[in-house]
Amino acid sequence: MLSGEYLTARHPIAEDEAVSYFMNNTMGESIDEPTEAEIREIVTELQNTDAEHFDVSLVHESGWSLSVYSDRTLVWENVNDEDVRPREVTLDSWQGVVDALLKLSRGDISAVDSLCQEG
Repeated sequence: MLSGEYLTARHPIAEDEAVSYFMNNTMGESIDEPTEAEIREIVTELQNTDAEHFDVSLVHESGWSLSVYSDRTLVWENVNDEDVRPREVTLDSWQGVVDALLKLSRGDISAVDSLCQEG
């Protein structure tokens, strides 16, 4: 079960950054360029997953995507490049999950890539 730990740290997304991304909630609805607060809210939906609605994802305009599951497992893949194998990593905290999503939302591909190579 999720705890409130992912709500404690704040990492604002700069308004002047022209990065395009969207996030899918557990119901499969797309939210264009969600704020940090909206990202945190979408992550909390993982508390109530079922067999049909079990993950959320953030997709950056570069094609890189992070899918998140209720056990804090991330799947890192490039949806535009079939030659890039998806990688999985399970993080220790929900704050780490939120931080990874925020990095991808800002276009920090190398930071997320490094994180997913560690797992």
